Amino acid sequence: MTMEELLKSLQKKCRVECEEAHRQLVCALNGRAGIHIIRGEYLEAVEMYREVLRSSEEHKGRLKTDSLQRLHATHNLMELLKAKHSGIPPTLRDDRLGDEAEQLRQHYMTKYDSEVSDALQALQPVLQSIKELRRKVKQSSPWWLEVVQRAVRCSTDDELVSRIKNDLTSSYKQQASKLSMADKFRDAVGLQLLLTSQIQDLMKSQKTVQDAVKELEGPASREVIEEVTACHLRPQRLPLNTCVFCKADVLFTDYESKLFSHTVKGQTAIFEEMIEDQEGGLMDDRLPTTSRGLWAASETEKSLKAILAFAKLKRLDNDLLEEGTTFMELLECWKKEYKVLHEYWMVLRNHVSAIDELGMATERLRVRLPDEPKPKLLHIIEPHEVDQNQQKLLNDQALAKSQLQKKLGQVLYLNNLEKSQDKSNEELNPEPCPICARPLGKEWAVLTCGHCFCNECISIMVEQYSVGSRRRAIRCAVCRQITSHAEISYVFTTQASGQDQDIPVQGSHSTKVEAVVRTLKKIQLIDPGAKCLVFSTWLSVLDIISKALFDNNMEFSQINGIHKFQDNLCSFKYEEQINILLLPLHTGSNGLNIIEATHVLLVEPILNPAHELQAIGRVHRIGQTKPTFVHRFLIKSTIEERMQAMMKTAEKSHTTTMKHSEAAVLTVADLADLFTEEHLESM
Repeated sequence: MTMEELLKSLQKKCRVECEEAHRQLVCALNGRAGIHIIRGEYLEAVEMYREVLRSSEEHKGRLKTDSLQRLHATHNLMELLKAKHSGIPPTLRDDRLGDEAEQLRQHYMTKYDSEVSDALQALQPVLQSIKELRRKVKQSSPWWLEVVQRAVRCSTDDELVSRIKNDLTSSYKQQASKLSMADKFRDAVGLQLLLTSQIQDLMKSQKTVQDAVKELEGPASREVIEEVTACHLRPQRLPLNTCVFCKADVLFTDYESKLFSHTVKGQTAIFEEMIEDQEGGLMDDRLPTTSRGLWAASETEKSLKAILAFAKLKRLDNDLLEEGTTFMELLECWKKEYKVLHEYWMVLRNHVSAIDELGMATERLRVRLPDEPKPKLLHIIEPHEVDQNQQKLLNDQALAKSQLQKKLGQVLYLNNLEKSQDKSNEELNPEPCPICARPLGKEWAVLTCGHCFCNECISIMVEQYSVGSRRRAIRCAVCRQITSHAEISYVFTTQASGQDQDIPVQGSHSTKVEAVVRTLKKIQLIDPGAKCLVFSTWLSVLDIISKALFDNNMEFSQINGIHKFQDNLCSFKYEEQINILLLPLHTGSNGLNIIEATHVLLVEPILNPAHELQAIGRVHRIGQTKPTFVHRFLIKSTIEERMQAMMKTAEKSHTTTMKHSEAAVLTVADLADLFTEEHLESM
């Protein structure tokens, strides 16, 4: 990462940690207030709730406070003040607590109200389309029934039945335990009876679902909310599908099994089997008897399509064909209606859940009454648990407060550090190392707290002053925050020398990416029109380089798979303005003749020299009439430098035995030696 990217990443992470610490602090304060109310210490409880509101106001704009936690404090503080307990001093804010609580409720419900409104709005055009199509379809004498009867009169009913059976059996894999529709009729009479029964069942299920959803519209009553809570929101036992929403879901499942197919080609998806696999069989006794479909065409729909195709083949009346086409459009609208209607049901269910969450937000800790059964609710505790909860909440509050102060200071430091970054210093860090006081210069390390140290001091801290489990972390010398070894970030801003310094690179990029872009710019300056191949093992690296080229207004082409492979390659070869081609090593280094290019850029060292030779061989081959150049990019003092040195040593030692071989010259022992402790320490 560059320093700018690193700072933004640290700031984002630190803000999330701040919000989490603040949430824990508010939870502890609200919990302590509940304990004080149990003990009859109302003044202390009021102070806890007021501290929550003060903290949320203090950090407003910087941190997001959970609206349900604020509602909890506001509502219960208002209830305490209404009780008029003695010794509680008034404040100017007391008269506004009711309005604030109502605003918090409305703000929390805004999202769910909007979802309900959007879902209802999405449903209206579909219902309007269904209404218009219904007017064009004859309900008394269905078109498909007329087609079957004409086939019987013309003695072509056997052909029709055969076509339908073929369409039903050729498009999916038959289930052994399920009877296909094709097995339920033998002639045209049986087909008429079966289709009539199925379409009637379909329309009956549709009407039942529509009525069930219509009953759910409007504000939910207190009885419905209590029913939903006992059924699946906060059940005391296994859910039993007793509330109106769960009953509607069963109706949806039945309607879906009639409107869509249970089976697709080579695959089955039975609702009972899916639930049993996921839930372990606990809910088998309440499973619906129908199968949930995959939203593929049902057997009824396939039969109707086959009948319509038969009518077109026999060139029946245009009015009959138009009515059949209209009915198939109506069937498609029914499928769309099911999807948006089910989404509408889901947002209505979520809306009721949100109302229940608002109710839970106002509940506080209380002691179980002597004659009250032992519940499984978290806010009801036993009398002997009061002191235990008090001590736990005190510890949570102290820990969260300490963590919040530390993280807020870290956010402030990171913000100031970002503002102090001087863009005109040619990426030199003028700040001194806090330990040795030497300027950080072009290379330094950054801890998760944001404090910067020179690499020499970090190396000493890692080697001699590591702490924690198995000595895998260090403590910051400035703020004493612990950072694991893996979280230490290193910044390299090495400057180019001589002429390269005069070649600007737009955008904030890593050292290597800047070097690649600067090299490509330098090639274009020295030899305008020269074409370059850029190889990397990783597609993600090529994507980063492509972004850097785009930031610098450089025309390029990229091969990242078989999609538009030839188009991108031809545009690089034959278009004058495109002089850069980004290629992945595993696909772009074999079998391509790109003698139009004269420069090969290898973004990282390649362990297999055969792959490197193949990449270079795209330009250095028979037919090439110009000098060719190879550019390798290595980051100093990293494993890349060690890899390149090992490659050179291995090539020399294997020259006699593998002089003309394209096999890898590195052995397993060489690779193991690359990651030995002494080599890692030397870097």
